Amino acid sequence: MKQLQSILLATDVRPASQEAAQVAGRLASVFGSRVTAFHVLERHPTWPLSPQANQDLYLKHLADQNINVENLLVGTGPPADSIVRKAQEINADLILIGAGERSRFDRFSVGPVATLVIEQAPQPVLAIRPGAPAATFQKILCPVDQSGASARGLRNAMQLARALGGELVILTVVPEVSWLTAAVETGRIANVKEQHEAKWRDEFTAFLAEFPSTDLKITTAVRLGAAHQQIALAVQDHHADVIVMGATGRTGLVRVLLGSTTRRVLEQLPCSLLTVKEEDVVEELFEGELRLIKQLLTEGRDLLASGMHAQALAKFRLVLGHDPFNVEATKGLAGAHEKLGNPDLAGYYRRRAEKLQAQ
Repeated sequence: MKQLQSILLATDVRPASQEAAQVAGRLASVFGSRVTAFHVLERHPTWPLSPQANQDLYLKHLADQNINVENLLVGTGPPADSIVRKAQEINADLILIGAGERSRFDRFSVGPVATLVIEQAPQPVLAIRPGAPAATFQKILCPVDQSGASARGLRNAMQLARALGGELVILTVVPEVSWLTAAVETGRIANVKEQHEAKWRDEFTAFLAEFPSTDLKITTAVRLGAAHQQIALAVQDHHADVIVMGATGRTGLVRVLLGSTTRRVLEQLPCSLLTVKEEDVVEELFEGELRLIKQLLTEGRDLLASGMHAQALAKFRLVLGHDPFNVEATKGLAGAHEKLGNPDLAGYYRRRAEKLQAQ
């Protein structure tokens, strides 16, 4: 079970990386993640500043924003390959990367590094587009095509919406098809395109029924046309700040984004993009884990009440290893540290518990 424990923040000190660092800080504060910043140098750097000066500048930028980075690593070589390899080495659950920056003509350039990382990394990749809207996960757009890959994307979008208190827009795009294709699909001759659309809508309704969502604020939308164009229009209409989608799809929803036209489509996207491939970003807790967490919490409370504060501390830490945003375990850590004479740590966990409760 994974709860976004490790984030690799790929950085090159430019504005897009700085905004990505802000998102990393927000995710880390919610999920209790450790953030590793990775700064890739070309083999023959051409920067006006020395590598050490750039590194010091970036560390200062993170410190100014109160973003806690567990480690800052520096590598050399092709940036995209280096980022993908480093994510594997540290067992990152998420790669976070700036997707480019605006030029002096106010045109958006994604850049080849983010494109290659999105295409090559097996982990989920969150590409942050600089400028408005900021990636806050307050309005998440999840395009689906009723495939297994889009189910993975929707599952992750729902988990992120729960954890971050966001709203979710689930979009399906009815693809444009020829009369012959629609006739073969529906087995009819008359009104075949209307039947094709009706069949797609029915599949969409059945698909959504598999995902319990009573605890979420969800809007559904059905559009007709080219997938990438309709996704971009839906972002604007629904004021989405992040798109979450699976990395393969039945109709090319993601192939459009991750295929040969990646950069062109990414340039049209008005917000940040999270792609989910082989691994989930945030997985749900299984029933057995929930029973274990309940048992550990009970043991921790009993130990704390018995004056065995260090042992209680260990129990609460085990809970957070399974569920980093468990409020009761966080409160338990605050109480244990207070009894052990660690007021600073007690205050930290008390504030964190209050923040989690407010979300």
